[in-house]
Amino acid sequence: MESEYRKILLLNGLDQITEEELKRFKFLVTDKFGIPRSKLEEATNRTELADQLIQSTTNPSSALKKTISLFLELNYRNAANCLQEAKKTADIRSKKKGSQQVEKKSQAENCSGASAASRDKAIKKHSAAEVCPQAKPQKKQIVAEQEAIREGVQKDPLAVLVLKAIDPFECETQEGKQEIFHATVATETTYFFVKVLNAQFKDKFIPNVTIKISNYLWHSNFLEVTSSSTVVEVDSDHKVCVPNNIRDKAGRTPKISKLKTQPCGTIVNGMFKVQKIIQQHKDRVIYGVYDNTGEMDVVVLGNQSKTKFEEGDKLRLSFFEVSENREEKQLKSGPYSFFKVWKNISSQQRTLFCVFCQ
Repeated sequence: MESEYRKILLLNGLDQITEEELKRFKFLVTDKFGIPRSKLEEATNRTELADQLIQSTTNPSSALKKTISLFLELNYRNAANCLQEAKKTADIRSKKKGSQQVEKKSQAENCSGASAASRDKAIKKHSAAEVCPQAKPQKKQIVAEQEAIREGVQKDPLAVLVLKAIDPFECETQEGKQEIFHATVATETTYFFVKVLNAQFKDKFIPNVTIKISNYLWHSNFLEVTSSSTVVEVDSDHKVCVPNNIRDKAGRTPKISKLKTQPCGTIVNGMFKVQKIIQQHKDRVIYGVYDNTGEMDVVVLGNQSKTKFEEGDKLRLSFFEVSENREEKQLKSGPYSFFKVWKNISSQQRTLFCVFCQ
């Protein structure tokens, strides 16, 4: 788990903040982590800083908790949410593994007791009196751990109608590079954005097909389907009927004026028009987008920032999040974000294109 926590701290934490945010973070690190400022200056990049944060605490998990706390103090809610979700997923996986080990140990002890009983009936009575008091606490421990695992995990099937699913794309996850995709589904009363971390489920997420999803993770504003989830198609007799107003809401791009009132961490999908390029760095680009209600910054991080945009282009954003920078709301990409560029074509280019097509 330590190596996984180290990876989470870097990819889901420090890599999610801008250079300006990093400077403010390092300014307060001395008090929070007890790292001398002279030593902190030796960290020339985010990887070295992550190492210093971990070395200053008892373990990587403690470094994660302190980083989340400091992110919240600085109002870096997007980065804090990324860290919290990644840590929660890792903790659940660790608990599952621990629960399985405890269960196997319990089964082995029970088998051992049964074998001894079959060999000697006289010992059976004596051993039963000794084994049973120990078995009960173990059973209670297993149940308690399983209850903890269920936090955020929904085992009961949820029937939904698939409204939309984008093509799979490659991203960096805790298990390394893998293909994922995003989808939008709906019930009769509401709609959900879905993050699918297994591209093999793509043939199930077909528009206008009703499916049942089990053993998925429930987050505050989206669903997460993992390799442990189950997705099955429902027969036509049990199709979910989604009203037109729910379909319209699910496919509508939110207005910028409304996005500025949303809490940090809100998932945003939609089409936005580029007004200007504000900043360009090696690992991040900031664009200004607009609609008829206002303007907003879009921060694109990591490899995605290498994509070239021009003023007038349109961006189809998927799984971007509302965040805050100096009390100003913005949209920021995360490790599972995706976008598509719709290039602006001038009237002259459009005319030439039409002539060429003819």
